[in-house]
Amino acid sequence: MTSARRADLTYWAAVAVGVLFIVVGGPLARRLELVHMNDFSGVWSGARAIVLGVNPWDPTQYYGFAVDVGTKTPDALVYDYMPWVAYAVAPLAMVPLEVAGWIWMIASMACASLTVRGLLRAFVPARPLVHGAFGIALFLAQPSFHAIVLGQWSLLLMSAVGATVLALRAARPLLATLPSLLFLAKPQLVIFTAIGLAYGAIREPVLRRYVLFGVLLAGAVVAIAWLAAPRDWFSAWLEDIPARRTLRSAVLPSALNQLIGPAGRYVAYALIGLGALLAARFRPGSDASLAAWITLSNAGAIYSWSYDQVLLFVPAVITAGILVRRSERAGRRFALAAAGTLLLLSPVLYGIAVLRHDETFSVLVPVGFFVAIVLLLWREPAGEAAVAARLQHAAA
Repeated sequence: MTSARRADLTYWAAVAVGVLFIVVGGPLARRLELVHMNDFSGVWSGARAIVLGVNPWDPTQYYGFAVDVGTKTPDALVYDYMPWVAYAVAPLAMVPLEVAGWIWMIASMACASLTVRGLLRAFVPARPLVHGAFGIALFLAQPSFHAIVLGQWSLLLMSAVGATVLALRAARPLLATLPSLLFLAKPQLVIFTAIGLAYGAIREPVLRRYVLFGVLLAGAVVAIAWLAAPRDWFSAWLEDIPARRTLRSAVLPSALNQLIGPAGRYVAYALIGLGALLAARFRPGSDASLAAWITLSNAGAIYSWSYDQVLLFVPAVITAGILVRRSERAGRRFALAAAGTLLLLSPVLYGIAVLRHDETFSVLVPVGFFVAIVLLLWREPAGEAAVAARLQHAAA
C-alpha cells in the first residue's frame, strides 16, 4: 500500500471518529434540542420572510414574524444578514426548519471533510500522521462541534476559503471565484484573506485574473440582490446591526478593552495593523503569504466567536505543507501542535468562557496561530513557489 493511500485511509478513519462523536457524543442531540433557537434558525428566518413576502429589515415586522414561525427570539431589531444571504438561503426556507437544519448540517460537514482532504493531498501529500491529526481535529475540536450545534457558517466558510486556494493552485481563477462568493455571507471573517489574494495579484497573473473575475461576479451578485431587496433595507441594517455586533465578541479589540479599558481597542487596532505589515512581508502570492493573510483574517476580525476558528484549518494545512518541504520533522510537529491546540486548548478556553459568560479571550487561539505561523515562516526561501506556480510547472 502506498503512503498516499495510507494517508487517505487514516484521514477518513479519523474523520469517522469525529462524526461518531457528533452523533453519539452529544453535539447532535444538542443541535436537535436547539433547532428552533440556534443560529441557523435565525439565518433561516430572514430567508423565510423573503419567501413569504415579509420585509426582514423592517423592525415592525421582523421580530414578530421570527417568533411566529418558530425560530429563535431575535436579539436585533432586523435580520442580521444582507439581502444576498437571504436570497441564497431562500431555497432552504421553502422547506420546514427541521429539514433545512439537517441539509445545512450534512452539507457543512461533507464540504469541510472534502475540502480538508483536498488541502492535505495538495500541501502535505502521503503523510498519514499529519492527515490523521487534522482529520481527528476536524469534528472533535471545540470550534467545529460548537459550529455544528449552533448551525453556524464556519464549516462552509472554511470550505469556501480552502476550495478557493485549491482552485488557484490548479490555475483555475474563474472556478476559484465561485466558492469565494460565500465570503459575502460573513465578510468580516475574510477581510484580510481578500487583501492577501489582492496583494498576490501584484505578482501572479492567476491571482490578477481571479481578482478581476471575483470583483465582477461579486459585484453583480450584490447589485442584483440590492435592487431586489426592499428600498430602505440598508439604512435599517446599518442603524442596528454593526454597533450591536461589534461591541463584544471573541476578538482582539474586545479582549484588550476588558484588560486595559477603552484605550485597549486602539492598541488592538494598532496590533492588527502591525500584523498586516508582517503578512505583507512575505512574497505576494506565495503559500507563506496566503497562510499569513488567512490567519490574520481570523486573528484580526472585528466580529467573531470561537466557532469561527474552524477557518484556521486552511492556513494550518498550508503552513504544515511549507514546513514539510523544508523539514519533515518540523512540518509534522507543527501539524500535531496545530491540531492539538484546537483539540485541547480551545475547549479549555471555552470552559473558562462558560464560567465567565463571555468567550472574549478565546481570541488567544487565532492570535497564537498567527504569531506561530509568521515566526515559523519568517525566513521564506527566495524560490518558494507561488500558490499556482507549482502545479503549473508540473503540468508543463
